Amino acid sequence: MTYNHILYTTLLIIGGLLALYGVRWLLKKIEKKRHVAIEDDDYLHAVPTSSPVDEPLQDVQDTRTKSFNFRFSIIRHATTMFIVLVIVFAVSVPFLDKIPATLFSLLVAASGFVVGMASRPFIENLIAGIVITFSRHLRIGDTVEVDGNYGTIEDITPIYTIIKGWDWRRYVIPNSDMLSKEFISLTLGDNYRWCYIEFWVAPDTELGKVKSVAIEVARECPHFARHEEPSFWVMGMGKEGIRCWLAAWADSPGDAWMLASEMRTGLAEKLRVLKISPHRYQVDLSGVSEEVKQSINTASPGGQ
Repeated sequence: MTYNHILYTTLLIIGGLLALYGVRWLLKKIEKKRHVAIEDDDYLHAVPTSSPVDEPLQDVQDTRTKSFNFRFSIIRHATTMFIVLVIVFAVSVPFLDKIPATLFSLLVAASGFVVGMASRPFIENLIAGIVITFSRHLRIGDTVEVDGNYGTIEDITPIYTIIKGWDWRRYVIPNSDMLSKEFISLTLGDNYRWCYIEFWVAPDTELGKVKSVAIEVARECPHFARHEEPSFWVMGMGKEGIRCWLAAWADSPGDAWMLASEMRTGLAEKLRVLKISPHRYQVDLSGVSEEVKQSINTASPGGQ
């Protein structure tokens, strides 16, 4: 081995160690900032409920901390291995001319093909997991809608993401799919939701009265956030009825879920009391004998 080879090898090793130290220092800094964010975050269920878990907030924080530590441990080891392999390859470059070119090309091609085919799904998901770890668009505790599934991000492992649905079912998605999938984040930026419900009234209904009643119902809901007065809109008109929307603010996705239910329940009861029909045709059976009612029910579609 010549003096130039020794100098080349020494410089490569020193440069590699400095690069390794710099990368690990940067990872440690990012990890520390993320731990502070975990402690400061408030975690909300997709739907407010009395959790079977004794301390749900602490449980989610512990899960996120363990998951985050595990992912960063893998990233540190993978980074170290990659830098070491690069150094070894760079050191061996001057000696590659002693290996027949045909044999070297064959070995590299065969090894690359076998390793690539065997580990492609794993590597894809692992890289996607690393990208998700360093991004801020998807975090444990976020409320999301993915493929029609509404819930919170329960865990992000190096290989897959787990979404806990509003009914506590788990929806498992490989990280490579999660990275390329379009989804709705309900907590990115803030937790506020402008919740709305849709309902119909008959064409001859007095809309001023409906608007007044609907807004009053929304105002009285326990989960209504009083940042702004509720809103009422006419969204469509048809032969059989008028399509209306009622919207109001909620402080979180879970509160919006409850607010929508409260508005539907309250509005349905108010419209029933005021005898406001949801469509043009309405059969009034008040004062009709039980025999006639029974015959109508039997003759109607689906009647028993």
